[in-house]
This record gives sequence, C-alpha cells and structure tokens, in this order.
Amino acid sequence: MAEDDDEPGGPLALREVARPPDAYEAEYMAGEGTVLYRDKSRAPWPLHAIMALAGLGIVIPALMAPGGILGAALGLPVLGLVWMLFSVLRVTVSEGHINVQYGLFGPKIPIAAVESAEAVQYDWTRFGGWGIRMNRDGEWIYNMPGDGGRAVKVVWRDGKGKRRVTYIGSAQSENLAEQIGVAQAALPPGARQASLPSGD
Repeated sequence: MAEDDDEPGGPLALREVARPPDAYEAEYMAGEGTVLYRDKSRAPWPLHAIMALAGLGIVIPALMAPGGILGAALGLPVLGLVWMLFSVLRVTVSEGHINVQYGLFGPKIPIAAVESAEAVQYDWTRFGGWGIRMNRDGEWIYNMPGDGGRAVKVVWRDGKGKRRVTYIGSAQSENLAEQIGVAQAALPPGARQASLPSGD
C-alpha cells in the first residue's frame, strides 16, 4: 500500500506488503525497489496426472521394446523439464516492473510503460486454452487452470512505442490490479516510459 511522506505533497513512500519470496523469486524475481505483490499459482492435480500418464507412456513401451531404454532415457528428462517449467505461474509487482514468469518465460513490463491495468473476467476459449497463449488480436495471456476466469488486463507500450495487451490470470485479480495502481501512483512526476524490447 502507499503512504504519504511527512511533508505535504512529498513523494509516496511504499511499504512492502507482499509475502516473503521463495528461493526462485529471491534469485530471479527480486523486483526493482519495494515489492508490493507476489503470487504463485500451481498447476492443479489433473494436469500433474496427465503428465504422469505421459511419463508412463514413455516408460512402458521402453520396457517392452528392444533398445527402448535409450528412448526412455531421452524422453523422460525432456518430459520432466516441461513438467517443471509449466507447473508454476509466478507474478510480482514492484516499484519498477510487473514480472510474469510461466516457468522461465514471460514479460517484464515496466510500470512506467503501463497505460492501464484492470481486473476482468476472461473466456479461456478466446485464447485456445491455458498456459502461454496469444489470441487472434495479438493479445497474450499467461494463465493456469483454477483462476476462475479472472485476470488482470494490462495495456502497455513496448520500447518501440507499440501498444501491447497482456492478460495475467489470477484468482486475486482485484488485488493484483490494485497493487499495479499503487506502483503507478508512486512513479516520480514526469517519469518517462521505460524501454522494453518488442515482444512478450
């Protein structure tokens, strides 16, 4: 949340209200300045069950076919890596950035580049499912099953001035949008749009 400085008209002093970071967030998503929001969404158990079945689909044929062990030795690590990468969606909001990571992938959006951020209901069929998706309008979504169709729609401009729309799936969409607004309100007067290479 934001607190006014002691002097009238002074800059906003931000107080960290986010939960403590896990080891990954501390190392790779530390944020710039005060961190206002952290969220971590895990894949629901049906998705884990599907991945486990896929693993069995690799192991069972490998045990039954000559030379199949080599295929399993190659296939299982790849499946394990995919499982690890896409089982967690992390979001942080700090004074400087909105950082979204689905596994290792996702945008780091400068707060100064954000035009608007609002909590919305979305239809996952517009994006063709869950995960990292782009719809026909060029809008990206980072979502996980279980968010109840709730997201924050972030409209921002990249370093080339191109308008981008990114949806961040979150069961706490109202709080996420609020904390983005807090970070925007704390920007120094006349803060220029930060640069970000084109592309999500």
